[in-house]
Amino acid sequence: MKIILNDFDSKRIETLATIFQNNNAVREVLADFLNNNEKFITEEMLKEITEEYDMQPSMAFAMLLASTCGLEIHDNQLHKQIFNDYFLPSVKELSTKDFAKDKYFKTIEFPQKKFKDWEFTFSEYLPCEAFIFDDLITTSTFREYPQIGFFRENFKFPCVKQNQREWMAIKPNEILSMQTPIENAFGKVLTLGLGLGYFAFMACEKKTVESVTIVESDKNIIELFSEYILPQFTEKQKIRIINQDALAFLLNFQENTFDYVFSDIWHDESDGLPLYLKILNFSRNFKTTKFDFWIEKSMLSSLRNTVFWSLYDIFKKQKQTQNPKDEKTITTYQQFVNTLSDKELKKLTIDN
Repeated sequence: MKIILNDFDSKRIETLATIFQNNNAVREVLADFLNNNEKFITEEMLKEITEEYDMQPSMAFAMLLASTCGLEIHDNQLHKQIFNDYFLPSVKELSTKDFAKDKYFKTIEFPQKKFKDWEFTFSEYLPCEAFIFDDLITTSTFREYPQIGFFRENFKFPCVKQNQREWMAIKPNEILSMQTPIENAFGKVLTLGLGLGYFAFMACEKKTVESVTIVESDKNIIELFSEYILPQFTEKQKIRIINQDALAFLLNFQENTFDYVFSDIWHDESDGLPLYLKILNFSRNFKTTKFDFWIEKSMLSSLRNTVFWSLYDIFKKQKQTQNPKDEKTITTYQQFVNTLSDKELKKLTIDN
């Protein structure tokens, strides 16, 4: 590939590089906060700012978050721009009442049970504790930021722990990030990964869903789910569980066996990208089956970052690599940008 641009488009590429640099820097800072200081902001701190400045809670929380992350938004113009571009649109106050209305929460009762090294238990978010509540957002200019939520009161949620480490949970992030796949599910549904059965439960509730087949590799989770959770499903007759590795199961997958496939066998993009790419590549073999993927935007973000810096390196060094299958030359900024779109990234993944 060769990238040959005029001076105007070259400057636009440099602007784009700044956006990608900022994406990575902000992501790193916020990840550190969420992993190590997520409980730093308190209700008292938030209340003091909202009352003194007559400010909305989300704005006040974003300012506290930015300050904790080292931004001086009042004295530094660059920091102020970063705050406006990333921190301000990232933060949202959530209501515990909205999640209390969720049918899964209203239907399923979780026992406090232990099974070998597994345990059914509960965790909670404290007031003003920060957490990711949905998949990230990507703007038309490729600016990317996570969706960070907080409650003003305690929020209790069920989870499964293995050796005291949280393994699965029904958090706002699980609920909200599955809304689109649940809406898309129809006919004979296959879901790769069981978790606590949130997707399976919600999909079964749809009249347009005929059946839900769950492929799960862990026998212990299947036993826990089958004994304590599945009996509470209002549409449990639609459920079938197969104890098998997801990728191994797909090797025998045939057209028209299922109408819809939802993949959720990863924790995040760090461990999920290789699996996502394998299943994405596999999905191209099927014309009538629709495939969806949990936190796909995060997967594509990780892939986009890699592709951008590879292209940028070619652009800066003006090196030409020989590829007999694809002798491509990018001559405009728009062509460069098009290679970073979701549609083209998926093609790139499949072709290579």
